[in-house]
Amino acid sequence: MDNETYLALSRICGHHLLRPCPGPYEIDPEEMPTASAAVYIAADERNQVCYVGSVCRPKDPEGLASHVREYLKAVQKTARWRYLYVLPLRSNTAEAEVRGIAGEVSGWLLPYDRERWSDSD
Repeated sequence: MDNETYLALSRICGHHLLRPCPGPYEIDPEEMPTASAAVYIAADERNQVCYVGSVCRPKDPEGLASHVREYLKAVQKTARWRYLYVLPLRSNTAEAEVRGIAGEVSGWLLPYDRERWSDSD
């Protein structure tokens, strides 16, 4: 993802954006930006967008890292992931807003893996 695309996605977040973190980040929870709420974009080895997800854990300042760590346990879900781009959101962003932003980002990027994963998967 180029900087211009990232900046356009940042504008979708509006006042909810905590700070820009254009990345890309390696798929390593220890390297994730600190954020309790975020929209994240997973890209494959060709930097093609494969998934857009979100996390909203207002009481966990490491919510993004915790969420990514949980997803990495499900290898079949994340096998193609090589990089993450992150749109960290303010911790007081309501879950409905976080999901709405993720939906807009997904609609803009059209990831090839659009399946919504349940917490039980």
